[in-house]
Amino acid sequence: MLRKRVPKRDDAAIFGLVERLLLPFARQTLPGLRLSRNTIRNRLKSCITFVYAAAGNKTAGFIALKLERDRLAIDMLAVDPNYQGRGIGTRLMRQAERTAREHGLREVVLWVDEANVQAQRFYIKHGYEAVYYDHRLRCYLLMKSV
Repeated sequence: MLRKRVPKRDDAAIFGLVERLLLPFARQTLPGLRLSRNTIRNRLKSCITFVYAAAGNKTAGFIALKLERDRLAIDMLAVDPNYQGRGIGTRLMRQAERTAREHGLREVVLWVDEANVQAQRFYIKHGYEAVYYDHRLRCYLLMKSV
């Protein structure tokens, strides 16, 4: 079931997903990178965050979205490896695109680490195209018109 984030219910699982699935890629470029739970919590506060809850209300994945002036940015997306391949990431991406349209935005953008080839393939499969590469961060900026 796809629903909006409930901080007290979801944040511990979201922190775990960020720590296990997102930070290892970021640390390849920035080895000393440390993000506290407070930092992640504050980042989530500035986002519209959706959670995919599996059986037993277990957080199987989440997507954090930022409304920018003329586009929507996907700040973070992660799906628990035990739930990958079941369409959860696709549902989360569709929600992002729906949210953009609901707010009158026509572009969705996201950054993906150069080393995260699996994520790059996922985004390309969903119609996103690389429009910029940041050599310093070793990340691609991907975009899709919605």
